[in-house]
Amino acid sequence: MKKILLTLAFIVAAIVSAHAQFYIGGNLNAKLNKDTKTFTIAPDVGYSFPNAPFSIACAVEYGGTIPKDDVYQHSLTLSPYVRYDICDIGERFTLFVDLSSDIDVLDFGLLNVELSPGVSFDVTDHWSAEFSIGFLSYNRERAEDQNIKHSFELDLKLAAPSFGFYYSF
Repeated sequence: MKKILLTLAFIVAAIVSAHAQFYIGGNLNAKLNKDTKTFTIAPDVGYSFPNAPFSIACAVEYGGTIPKDDVYQHSLTLSPYVRYDICDIGERFTLFVDLSSDIDVLDFGLLNVELSPGVSFDVTDHWSAEFSIGFLSYNRERAEDQNIKHSFELDLKLAAPSFGFYYSF
């Protein structure tokens, strides 16, 4: 136990002393159909490695769905992700790709791993806005008969893009 705590303390000290680039932000999404209304709120915290095109972060997403029969369903998901900045476009735009995983806290049988491209716009030195779409994903879910169902999906999800705002320290 002491070794684990010492290792964690060393990692935190190394991150803080490396002139870290921490950021906070999140996404707010809504989707309205004839049959259902869905929303998600996903605040996240991340760390950009200095002098490297990588970031790591974790979002906590709360979502709700109101089907036509008015029985409210909700979800709570942890979404850790790794971001790779592909290239800068001009002074303010950056193309990136996220490798994320969605782990449903309320139903441990659900898992989603997704590769999502996007673009970030630096509004100021500290504020940025992001736009991304889902692209390639792997899903593991529990079917109604309690069997585990695996699937791969290739979809641009243009009908449900993600918008976010972030503040960097």
